[in-house]
Amino acid sequence: MSKSKGNVVTPEEAAEKYGVDALRLYELFEAPFEQTIQWTEDRVQGSIRFLNRVFKLVSETKPTFTKDWRRELTSDHQQADRDLRYATHAAIAKVTEDIDAFAFNTAVAALMEFSNSISDGVKAGNVSPAALSEAVETLLLLLAPMAPHSADELWSHLGLESFTASQEWPKADPSLLVKDELTIAVQVNGKLRATLSAPTGIDKDELERLALAHERVKQFTVGQTVRKVIIVPGKLVNIVAN
Repeated sequence: MSKSKGNVVTPEEAAEKYGVDALRLYELFEAPFEQTIQWTEDRVQGSIRFLNRVFKLVSETKPTFTKDWRRELTSDHQQADRDLRYATHAAIAKVTEDIDAFAFNTAVAALMEFSNSISDGVKAGNVSPAALSEAVETLLLLLAPMAPHSADELWSHLGLESFTASQEWPKADPSLLVKDELTIAVQVNGKLRATLSAPTGIDKDELERLALAHERVKQFTVGQTVRKVIIVPGKLVNIVAN
């Protein structure tokens, strides 16, 4: 683009066309803070779609949203609540760390991932209103530094008082960042064949037993001899067979 060719897009024109928040998100997400970016209109659409998803999430959760979620959350909440609360506090930790490091592109990526976790909870229909309310309120607070106008509009839409900028920044609860269960990938000869859920702290012998007993794994090892089982604790089981 150049002024002589008349195809320069000014910030004012882009903000008028796409909205200030979408433009801010695009600029923050496109590249690390210290790098220059090449303007592409298609990429701005991604920011618009993300904001639209957040607006949709707030609309979907508003009927059951509760301002008193702190009092309504219980320590013995169900697995679906534990999973969403893990995603909520993992997002707090990640976005806080990234903003402190001026890594705004990965902070926006973390927000996108977090919004997907909330959406999954809404679709599943098995998450308590308190856990969903905590997640949505947290999403707006984390979004506020990067898309303040949208965050404040949605904050008001939920009936919350004042502005996001006047709220205390959320703090991650370390006790909620420990998963009760792990998802373990199971490979046969280096190829992913199954996944299984296992409790945190499971020993290697029990994990090997569960992997070898998995029906999908049996399909790929029938008639073969298991030569070796390689275990990466908390992540992976690779079964070598021929």
